[in-house]
Amino acid sequence: MRKIKIVLIALTIVCYGYGFSQSQQTEQTMKTKNNQEERIALEKRIADAGGDYVSLTAAEYELLLSQPVGDIEGFDPLVKIMGGIMVGYGYPDGPKVYKTDIQIVFPNIPNISAGEVYVIFDHVKGSNGLDYLDRESNTEIKVDGSYPESDFTQLNLYIKSAGSKSYLLGSRYVNLRDPADNMTVRVLGALGGEVGLGVVSGKVVMELPTNITGLTLAKEDIGIEKPFAGGLITLKDIKDDNISFQFKGDRGKIYSWNAYDNANAILEIKNLDITDDIYALYAIHPNSMRIYKSEVVRKEYPFAFGKESQVVTKEVSPGLPEKVSPASPIVYLDKNDPIAIAIKERALSDIKQSVSKSDPESPENKLIAAKVAAWPQEKQDQLMKVYEKSIHDYPAQAHLDVKIFNAGTFLMVYTDFGKMNPKMMAEEYDIRVQSLCGNNYAAEFWEDSEAHARANANNPNVEDIEIIKDLIRLSSGQQSVSDEDGTKTTKMVTLKYTKMMALLYTSDKEGSVTFHDPFQAMMDFIKQ
Repeated sequence: MRKIKIVLIALTIVCYGYGFSQSQQTEQTMKTKNNQEERIALEKRIADAGGDYVSLTAAEYELLLSQPVGDIEGFDPLVKIMGGIMVGYGYPDGPKVYKTDIQIVFPNIPNISAGEVYVIFDHVKGSNGLDYLDRESNTEIKVDGSYPESDFTQLNLYIKSAGSKSYLLGSRYVNLRDPADNMTVRVLGALGGEVGLGVVSGKVVMELPTNITGLTLAKEDIGIEKPFAGGLITLKDIKDDNISFQFKGDRGKIYSWNAYDNANAILEIKNLDITDDIYALYAIHPNSMRIYKSEVVRKEYPFAFGKESQVVTKEVSPGLPEKVSPASPIVYLDKNDPIAIAIKERALSDIKQSVSKSDPESPENKLIAAKVAAWPQEKQDQLMKVYEKSIHDYPAQAHLDVKIFNAGTFLMVYTDFGKMNPKMMAEEYDIRVQSLCGNNYAAEFWEDSEAHARANANNPNVEDIEIIKDLIRLSSGQQSVSDEDGTKTTKMVTLKYTKMMALLYTSDKEGSVTFHDPFQAMMDFIKQ
């Protein structure tokens, strides 16, 4: 049953979205109270460990990461994720004028170290709308959507303190290149000329060790072979300046180790020597050691900051809304452009077919569920990772607001759109085609609020998706607009049109377009 359930989770997008919406409305108060109690107990457990490794679940890590760090002198956050993760840019320990590095600040959670936290970018746009991210000199996200982690994208981590709180500061350099000549190197704080920083989008990736378990080895264990992490471990020797062991197995399954003195205090390991399968940990007067294994859970936290160009309206009709002081230009194809025509002609049917194909009750998907249920657990887990990655990445790639369109929200709205009557959608939504980098495009569904209100005037039912629509309108309603004398002021502006969904497309040299289905990566994996 468990194996079949895993497959249905990946295929049943309706249940995913509905559960997300309901939990936000009915359980928030109870969750807040329970989270506070859980956090207090969790922090006590961490303190009692005295700096040793603490076995945590993925949910416990996120509870710790949700706690705000507070104001930090010299760090100006541009966006916050989950409450406790802050993203900004600057230069480590240097003058504020050098803004070359992306920086993140998050609570000092246990078990985390250098090489386990990354920042990977989708794009770094200038105020001219061009993408300055250098995709050739490092392993930023590629045109095909891949982004292998490397020494370049991982963060250097520094333990800092603010008052009585300790936190982690992560930093890495960002390679930018001027798209005008594809040669001139730029930095975050200086894109060149009058071009300012526009919109930055990416994700913080953490590889979190969960379910940590350890094996203690002391003098009485010398020479005794013991099973560990799918292999065999033997304590070889304890000397005055080192402790050594032999491990026969997959080294990647060993998470870490600690050496201890006679008082069971953790010793500083001054050096590590690995020769074949013999490990020697150099420390002063070691008495015992503990070696650990864990299950690593990958967590991705999308972010975006800057001034995205929003199309806002004064009361104008009919036709498209009047643009008011866009912060950075976004390029839309003309309605008579052949690519725009081709995409708009198929967008409604593409999303409808996509949602229909993902129906878990269809005969085809029932056969798929049976096929996947027979897979080894490791392969099923790989399928879930492929699915989760594609659903988390799609909104950012389609230039939806990632602060609103997380995986649950995106799936809920996507499913709702796929089940709508095409005639009703044609009346209520205007489809605009935005030009992205290269030959990529986004088909955006903009809701005509007046048409929508007329269509629902006699409908007593309030759909879950209305909650998301209100959230989008609220977040987009405060705009910087120019008065007649040119003075910019921030005020609430009524949005006649609201962007509710976006689909990804690519065109080839002949002008034909290909739809990128959010679930395609999962289906391709299943067909392998």
